[in-house]
Amino acid sequence: MKNVMLATQGFMICLCLSGIATGVGLIYLRNWARISILIWGGLSVFFGVIGIPIAYLSLSSPPPNVPNLPPESLQTVRFLMLLIYGLPLLVGVWWLVLFNRASVKAQFAAKLVSADPGLPRKPNCPTPIAVLAWFYILSILNLLLLPFLPFRVPIFVFGIVLPPTVGWLVLILSSSALTIAGIGLLKLKPWSYTLTIGLQLFWLASTVVSFLSPNFRAVMDSFSRDMQESLHLPQTAFSSANFSHHYGWTMILGFVFAGAILALLFYYRSRFLEAASGAARLS
Repeated sequence: MKNVMLATQGFMICLCLSGIATGVGLIYLRNWARISILIWGGLSVFFGVIGIPIAYLSLSSPPPNVPNLPPESLQTVRFLMLLIYGLPLLVGVWWLVLFNRASVKAQFAAKLVSADPGLPRKPNCPTPIAVLAWFYILSILNLLLLPFLPFRVPIFVFGIVLPPTVGWLVLILSSSALTIAGIGLLKLKPWSYTLTIGLQLFWLASTVVSFLSPNFRAVMDSFSRDMQESLHLPQTAFSSANFSHHYGWTMILGFVFAGAILALLFYYRSRFLEAASGAARLS
């Protein structure tokens, strides 16, 4: 648990430094800072939209270890969870609207104008795709946190639980592919769009098949018990049934999020390929 907390605090420090750098970049109207604040806004909206329903669903009845908990206590906890997830959600929506306004984008674009107006400007990656690219690039940070966990997270591929070594290899390859795809998107490489859509479809199909497989519930119940034992938590902290219920809702919301990413990729495909073609001509 100590290693997990140290890794978490180190990760939070890195996030704080990134936030400070973004704030300074916004003051100087750096376009990368506008992309960064859109990423922060997207994360805030994502976790707010997912966190609020999960909090309310998980607090619909008293937990098994406190069966006589007064209803007033549940209402208080619901209100606190609404504040914890609701305030970042509102701020995230504000940032996404503000930094996508034409007048605001024009202020940042003015810094990108070439000193020689006669020179053609290189096309830019569509902003939503650029934000998604940075999500993919930063996803490799997951590999830095997993070694600190005192329990093994099961890795499914089309319903099959991979052995630890194979699972780690798949995670490394997948994270590396996502990072390469993200860099390719930012550099307007057409192959990166195909790679991105392929990875999204592969993992979405694999997750759906794994979620519907007969052994999914048993593996997740075993994972819940191993996690409690490794963290020295009492078995009454949360039951396997409750864990599976909450994890099931998280999976469903994850499907919705993955579907939204695919819809975004198909919607901006023509714009991205047009920008990529323009960049290739300039090269």
